[in-house]
Amino acid sequence: MLFDASAIVNICSRGELEKLEGYTSSLAIFEIGNAIWKQVYQRKRLNEDEGMKVLNVMKEVLESLEKLEIDEPQDVLKIAVENGITFYDSAYLYLAIKNDLSLVTDDEKLYRIAGKYVRVLRSRDL
Repeated sequence: MLFDASAIVNICSRGELEKLEGYTSSLAIFEIGNAIWKQVYQRKRLNEDEGMKVLNVMKEVLESLEKLEIDEPQDVLKIAVENGITFYDSAYLYLAIKNDLSLVTDDEKLYRIAGKYVRVLRSRDL
């Protein structure tokens, strides 16, 4: 299974780390880091020290997943444009297609679109 950032964050927030077995994109840390930044800088829900702690925990969690690299960014862009999804979301879908993996996502739009290409699950379905 290939986990996107939304599924990883939700699984961690529920304390279900045992469910995280498989793969993710090498870009996941950046997407998760950006979500933490939003909580610190924009929404002020975390202070900077709390954000750093959360990022350190997420970095450790990500070490348990094998990282897959994007070797054809043009194909990622094509999927993104054809389906009206972000490049980040398209990267997860591209990796799932290329590696014949099920995609685990809690992003509703990606869930709907990915179902046309691969088996897709929500993190709560694991």
